[in-house]
Amino acid sequence: MSLTMKNIGTIPDSLSPDDAFQVTMDISDWLDTDEISTVAYSAVDGDGEDATAAVLDALKHTNTTTVIKPYIKGGVDGAIYTVKCLVATSDGDDKAFYLKFSCKEEAA
Repeated sequence: MSLTMKNIGTIPDSLSPDDAFQVTMDISDWLDTDEISTVAYSAVDGDGEDATAAVLDALKHTNTTTVIKPYIKGGVDGAIYTVKCLVATSDGDDKAFYLKFSCKEEAA
């Protein structure tokens, strides 16, 4: 599954804990003529505890000079997660972009 968002958007509510997908965030409007240098990804659960290893697949994150692409994996049924994408640009600006989603086990 791949989701595309222009700037900031939302992820569907009906994610199962075993869903895995890449999110695409085009931040070119914010960048103007600047470019992404690096992106650092992290995640916390609803209690503010580190959930990076549980819900992010670091080997599958990518980015271009204008697009952030975190890869979301797993999660715990009923848990809410916030993913932080900390972007550093070639002009030295830093900006955090956030995704919030919840996992819900589908009823049989």
